[in-house]
Amino acid sequence: MSRFIANCKPGVTKQTGTLTPQELYHAKMKWVKSCQLQVYGKQISSLMSTSKRSKQLTLLRQLRLFLDDDGFIRCGGRIHNAPLSQLTKFPYLLPPKHHLTALIVLNTHIKLCHTGVNSTVTAIRQEYWIPTARQYVKSLLRYCTICKRHQGKPYMAPDPAPLPQSRTQDLPPFTVSGVDFTGALYVQQGRDEVKVYICLFTCATTRAIHLEVVTDLSTETFLLAFRRFTSRKGLPQIVISDNASSTYLSAAEELTELFNSIDLANTLSKQGITWKFIPKRAPWYGGFWERLIGLTKSCLKKVLGRAHINLLTLQTLVVEIEAILNDRPLTYVSSDVRDPDPLTPADLLYGRRITSLPYRYVEEDELTDPTIGDEAQIRKRAKKQALIIEHFRSRWKHEYLTSLRESHKTSGNNQQKVKTGDIVLIHDDKPRVDWRLAVIEELIPGGDGLIRAANIRTSTGKTNRPITKLYPLEVNTNVDSTVPEVTNAESDDSTCSSKRCSTDSSTLPDSRPQRDAARRGRMQVSEWTKILRAPPEDVEMN
Repeated sequence: MSRFIANCKPGVTKQTGTLTPQELYHAKMKWVKSCQLQVYGKQISSLMSTSKRSKQLTLLRQLRLFLDDDGFIRCGGRIHNAPLSQLTKFPYLLPPKHHLTALIVLNTHIKLCHTGVNSTVTAIRQEYWIPTARQYVKSLLRYCTICKRHQGKPYMAPDPAPLPQSRTQDLPPFTVSGVDFTGALYVQQGRDEVKVYICLFTCATTRAIHLEVVTDLSTETFLLAFRRFTSRKGLPQIVISDNASSTYLSAAEELTELFNSIDLANTLSKQGITWKFIPKRAPWYGGFWERLIGLTKSCLKKVLGRAHINLLTLQTLVVEIEAILNDRPLTYVSSDVRDPDPLTPADLLYGRRITSLPYRYVEEDELTDPTIGDEAQIRKRAKKQALIIEHFRSRWKHEYLTSLRESHKTSGNNQQKVKTGDIVLIHDDKPRVDWRLAVIEELIPGGDGLIRAANIRTSTGKTNRPITKLYPLEVNTNVDSTVPEVTNAESDDSTCSSKRCSTDSSTLPDSRPQRDAARRGRMQVSEWTKILRAPPEDVEMN
């Protein structure tokens, strides 16, 4: 603009080409003076006045302000004799929360290759002095997209949600079941070694398990294992599983194909069974079966070691492990002999422990008693067995359910910032520079109304993720500008007070019309969409 005005004057040689350093310097100083006149007019009047009363302003006394020969407000101090330049010893005063100050801070941050707050503040103070500079620079750098992409943190998870009804309702065993597979095991088959897997079914309420050894991860093999499970433990109403994308890599594709099989869905639907999935890459959603998978693998490692066994031996060992885990205590194990034995999943299934002898000792005469097997005795024993199981169910309500409060945590953050339209990075096992970009399309609230997962869209498909696997870039496709608008700093004495002067997190002003801002935002999102890489391996294609 200064060059244009100079070129319009008559009798002056017109300048063309690239702007010279002198022109850029003079333009910058004009902006600094305009900024000081706009914000610190009261301080300038006080400095120009000869009255002692007018020089009692807090800002003047704290920073020892003075006017130089060119009319700029500069800061004094106690480093007059330091081996520094005059500009560093007496820097120009700039107000916080002003658009010019924001541009200078961001320009310095970019020149320093996106260094941190300390380096940026140190570089700025070589020429300018900003009250509460550290807070202001920190709030500005929060909106640096490049820094967010390489150093940003994911969304904070809220407090753990209340346990679902499937975990706390008094339902028959295995009404709500979870299913998962262990990693590949190797067994001897002649002279060769073949892969086998262990399919685990667990009850969400009684915590009982059922283990099946399968030779592969095909739909047919799983349905046969599922038929054996339902024939022994009963038909479940709901089956919950993960989506196999977070399981071991060697079988992830096979498990994904299995759990997404149309034949499997049709077979279960005909039997009235509902199949549900947890969010992808979130194994903690299936913690009630992941814990039992770990216990099963731990038992196998300790028993087998480096031994090589055949399939029949492994099946026998797996059934024994199932019995042992079903006899594990669910409640507190007391050292007092007068206290009852701890409650176990086997008590809720059979009314007794299965790895020890029955409670009642049977006399030899009772075995030859002809009345021991008549209808009245059978009904009496059935009624007694039902009372025993009902007693265990009562203990389950009053002992086991109340003990679940001991593990409740409140370490989350319930002030959530995730919203629809946010552009995020998807956490992956690859280096961070290779993470994919995505847009949040839909939030998935929990039973308490808090958001813990979201449906996202990449360049070629849709998927879902827990919010702790999403890293926001502080950019939203539903807003007019990527940075909120702010107002200029006030020109009163409280500008310099460290206790009263606070820096708002929304710092960059935008004086342009909203149409231009919206257009810029759409263009920026469009450019990012073009450079999106291929989606993760579990993305569902449109």
